[in-house]
Amino acid sequence: MKKIKERQITNINPKKPTMNITIKRQSDNGRVIDGSLIINGTKVCDTAENAGSAIGAGTYNISIHHCKQYGRRMPMVEIESCDLLKDDECSLCDSLEHVCYNTDLPSFCPMLKPGTGAYNRTDGSILLGEYIAPGCLKHPLKHFDNVFDRIRKVIGRGNECTLMVEDV
Repeated sequence: MKKIKERQITNINPKKPTMNITIKRQSDNGRVIDGSLIINGTKVCDTAENAGSAIGAGTYNISIHHCKQYGRRMPMVEIESCDLLKDDECSLCDSLEHVCYNTDLPSFCPMLKPGTGAYNRTDGSILLGEYIAPGCLKHPLKHFDNVFDRIRKVIGRGNECTLMVEDV
């Protein structure tokens, strides 16, 4: 009994792990890019992006900021060319009275968000859901809430959340 307790104590890592999110892009038909979102090696959901506004392959930090258009905190992908994330709240978007999953943001602002279709999007969003056809997803809110809750908890504990995007 004493050995088990000692072994458990020595295996505790005082440093909390970073959450690693990977998007493996699986198909690109020139208009939309479909892929899978993987957290720490486990597939969580499918993704859809507009090929014309998708962020490039690479590794990015994810932070949580208040989006005025959606009226809530959203997980934003931090990229060098986007200066919208200097403050906690984006100043380029106006608050809208009625916003749906597929509302396009008025400027390029890459974020993970719920949505059912990537066609005609120009804001760099990565839509989360369950794949049904190229560029189309179902159950977006269920999958977004799951991913957002995990990101929120990791960042709330003072840890980092990274996103690695891998092309086909």
